[in-house]
Amino acid sequence: METAAFWDRIAPKYARDPIADQSAYEATLGRMRHYLQPDHKVVELGCGTGSTALSLAPGVQSYVGTDVSPGMINIARSKLRDDAPQSLMFEVAPATELPDAPVDAVLALNLLHLLPDLTQVLHNISLALPTGGLLMAKTGLLKDGRWYLGPMIRLMQAVGKAPYVRRMSEADLLGAITQAGFEEIETIRQPGIAPRLFTIHRKV
Repeated sequence: METAAFWDRIAPKYARDPIADQSAYEATLGRMRHYLQPDHKVVELGCGTGSTALSLAPGVQSYVGTDVSPGMINIARSKLRDDAPQSLMFEVAPATELPDAPVDAVLALNLLHLLPDLTQVLHNISLALPTGGLLMAKTGLLKDGRWYLGPMIRLMQAVGKAPYVRRMSEADLLGAITQAGFEEIETIRQPGIAPRLFTIHRKV
């Protein structure tokens, strides 16, 4: 199933479902707020229905959330009430495309493991950021998870219930980010059936 069509189809359910691990989500929000500054221009790739963008945008100069799914972006835009920051925008775009504007930080939350073109996306992010610019990501580590995840996901993909998922370990992920021209600042490993790694890197 084509990626945008898959996410369009599940967008309403995605918007309704509660966050699976609220405490882990709040912890990563706190770490991002620690690094993001009031003069920062931020791009969030794969922003989904915009919940994180709405939480972080008041603390920065500008915030653009993009997603390949028009359905996700329509829901995100519906959340832009009168009290939403005027500098917050949502746009339909694949992760390979960054807005043609200055950017200080790029967020890729629960995204990198879903990208067939991961190397190209990391390269584009590196090109878009200035030296010292920040990449903040939370990524599923399928290779470090339970043995049955691979067969289960392949079965779900066969019936249209799962998108593309890259099988990566923590070492694979950190190696790919380093290869793209970043140095590690901070990592937080969040356990689970498929562990997730929250990472903050700086462009060198």
